[in-house]
Amino acid sequence: MEAGLARRKKVLPMIEKELAPFHARPHWGKLFTLAPATLQSRYEKLADFKQLVKEFDPKGKFRNDFLATNLYSALT
Repeated sequence: MEAGLARRKKVLPMIEKELAPFHARPHWGKLFTLAPATLQSRYEKLADFKQLVKEFDPKGKFRNDFLATNLYSALT
């Protein structure tokens, strides 16, 4: 892993901890370390989104590993 990337991944949890009281949601195109359960809890209308996906993409053509991990993994 690139040294710069390793340093950023080390500091991200500290930044996310400080932002937690504000229920900040990460930019999906950027690095973040939030657990899927935490990320899912920050989207009040996630169930509505999943219902729309089920209706308009029933075969999961537009699903990918990122979505499977971060939005569709079971909450623990």
